[in-house]
Amino acid sequence: MRDPAGSAPSSIRPMLGAVLAGGESRRFGRDKTLVEVDGVPMAVRAAETLDLVCDEVVVVSSRAVPDFGGRVVPDLRPGQGPLAGIESALRHGVERGVASVFVLAADLPRVGSDIVEAVVEGAIATGPGEEEVMAAAAHRVGNPDFEPLCAVYRIGCLETVTSLLDEGEQAARALVETVEGRRVVLDPAAAWAVSLNVNFPEDLDRLS
Repeated sequence: MRDPAGSAPSSIRPMLGAVLAGGESRRFGRDKTLVEVDGVPMAVRAAETLDLVCDEVVVVSSRAVPDFGGRVVPDLRPGQGPLAGIESALRHGVERGVASVFVLAADLPRVGSDIVEAVVEGAIATGPGEEEVMAAAAHRVGNPDFEPLCAVYRIGCLETVTSLLDEGEQAARALVETVEGRRVVLDPAAAWAVSLNVNFPEDLDRLS
């Protein structure tokens, strides 16, 4: 693991960064992780963002992804949605001996390292008697008003996510809600950036 540029408290370190790039992009019509934003494929942009904060970065996918200079971790339950991608990331995190995993969807190209750092700080206890949470997700504009794919999860969430998947759950928000995760309030500009996910080709127009 490299020496990270980020300064998150040690209680959440080491921290693995995991780009989720395993979706089938049916609404987009082609593999959107390969689509360039400002000249950089979205999966690579997400990896570069996490690399500024995390101790190690991987991309979770069962397909070929653009070269980002790191490891590709296979999606253990391909086709079962982003919650399965989070499970794969947490399992890899266990193998790597990390304390937490920051999950970032590849199709959130306007999420910068400042937002990642804010979410990580939001998972840490800040006052006497305040407990550190199992998960913290970025505030976004929309419903739900938090983004489970721009969130930090402690390794202890693995058992919960596996149980949810075994029960047929696929929505990532269910993990945050089940472990009573914290919604990290961001300034309006950052919350809007988190809401700019690319599902359709026309969504690229909203990024400018």
